[in-house]
Amino acid sequence: MNTSFLLPNRFKKIGIILFPFGLIIWMITQRGLFNTDLNHTLKVITLTLSFFSFLFGLYFIIFSKEPIEDEYINCIRLKSFQISSITQMVFFLLSFLLMFILKIEPNGDGGLSIFLLSSIILYWVMYMVIFNYTLINNKKKLND
Repeated sequence: MNTSFLLPNRFKKIGIILFPFGLIIWMITQRGLFNTDLNHTLKVITLTLSFFSFLFGLYFIIFSKEPIEDEYINCIRLKSFQISSITQMVFFLLSFLLMFILKIEPNGDGGLSIFLLSSIILYWVMYMVIFNYTLINNKKKLND
């Protein structure tokens, strides 16, 4: 597999810092736990920067090379992508089935945007969890 699209391994460390930092700041700001005296422009800038730092952190973690990048790692990447794709499809099927049965739909364009954004984030977070879980689990098996 051609790994030219993967970032150098040092980006993984940057992603590990950006990912939780952006997520926590974004959630705090969304919940209103941040200073409520912020004007609208500053709040939008804070939300935008924190969300994109979360997103870039997630992508840096996912698309960074491992210290030893070989066919085994590529196989784990492929399996993780496959499981994440299946998970996303199940999410869509169950969501639309529940929307049909319960006659619920996302509220306007904002609700639909949040629904679609959450499905995209679900895909990448599932990939990250499955890939790293498989790597850690297999390393433990090799050490035993």
